[in-house]
Amino acid sequence: MKNFKKILGLIVLVVFMVSIVGMYGNTGVDAKTTEKVKIRAVTYFTGADPWTNTWKEAIKDFMAKNPNVEIVDEATPAANDAIRTKIKTDFASGNEPDVTFFFVGADAEPLLKSGKVFIWDDELKKDTKWSSNIYKSALAFTTYNGPIKEYKGKVYAIPTIGFYEGLYVNVDLFNKYNLPLPTDWDKFIKAVNTFKSKGIIPIAGSILESYYLIETFILSAGGPQGHNTPFHPSWEKGLNIIKDLYKMGAFPKDALTLQDAQAQALFADKKAAMMINGSWCVGGLKDKVNTKIMPVPVVPGGKAHPTDIIGGFGSGWYVSKDLNKKKNGWPVKFVKYITSPEVEAKFIAVGGVPAIKCKVPNVTPVAQSGYDMMAKANSVSMPIDAQILPEAFTKIRTDLAYVVTGKKTAKHLLAEAKKIQDSVKK
Repeated sequence: MKNFKKILGLIVLVVFMVSIVGMYGNTGVDAKTTEKVKIRAVTYFTGADPWTNTWKEAIKDFMAKNPNVEIVDEATPAANDAIRTKIKTDFASGNEPDVTFFFVGADAEPLLKSGKVFIWDDELKKDTKWSSNIYKSALAFTTYNGPIKEYKGKVYAIPTIGFYEGLYVNVDLFNKYNLPLPTDWDKFIKAVNTFKSKGIIPIAGSILESYYLIETFILSAGGPQGHNTPFHPSWEKGLNIIKDLYKMGAFPKDALTLQDAQAQALFADKKAAMMINGSWCVGGLKDKVNTKIMPVPVVPGGKAHPTDIIGGFGSGWYVSKDLNKKKNGWPVKFVKYITSPEVEAKFIAVGGVPAIKCKVPNVTPVAQSGYDMMAKANSVSMPIDAQILPEAFTKIRTDLAYVVTGKKTAKHLLAEAKKIQDSVKK
């Protein structure tokens, strides 16, 4: 997996300098059309997901402008891989949705193998009023470079919401106890020990849903090269750092069973001083002024640059090739509407990094700190679960509890995950 050095940072810098394009292109809105069409759409915009209300509003607006179209919302939570199970089952059983907002990278492989995914290249060339608003650097994340001949070098999904992962800090709590911000490991550990002694949770982290802990600490340990090399020796070091922090009491007492949404609430309620999480959390923060986002500090002996981060465009809009043809292009029209600048701005106002040129008003201080982190990044690496098979990453995530409690070594766990990776790939 390649590093995309400063690509996303440049996107962020440009997006706030460019005004909304006057013409949004062919977004597929045609109130005069009378044919009745039903479009099944599967996303993870449901429940506690921060974009749920924005998604529902977009559906409502599209149907108001197109009374002949009914959008059937089959949103499924991302937690516990529920959406992965649904999408893979639907595609395998011949019940694929018309439109899917789903993960890219390794997760795209089984969908592309089915041959059912619409290729966007011709549409991108044909409708330049629409496509000219999409950053080419964002499309690089949804362009297939694997062995499936039909899709090689082709755009298989349209990106919309980019992301970063970093260390969230409640600055007011640091100020209260005269602590410097955790810009290096010594300051980070000092903060952990101080907050623990004051009865404040140092890090609002879930071991049960440990996606971001795993990715950021492995990056810190191995740098981009180690992080982006499946099962690199530095992965063991990264997992052991999490174990060490757990033994120090850095996480909530119920971290083994705590869900990520609950961890976010602890941070938002100022019951925790720090949190390692993604840009999607910004919209749910209660205090958007006294909160700052920064890179996770480099661990002792780590190979990362202090500004290396996790980020990218990890999801995109897929369309069923056959269903789009059967329904006279309405699934594609719907995706064009969702990826228009005016709708994109509403999603990015909640959180995330734009893949599409738009103007987001009233950027909060915490959101700006995230954009600044992206702009200054030495490198931006995609998450591990976009690089190895989901089954292998799930093994690492779900069994991390055994590592932190000393029931299994990190080396043993990684060997088990690699075995899954190798067996599934055969």
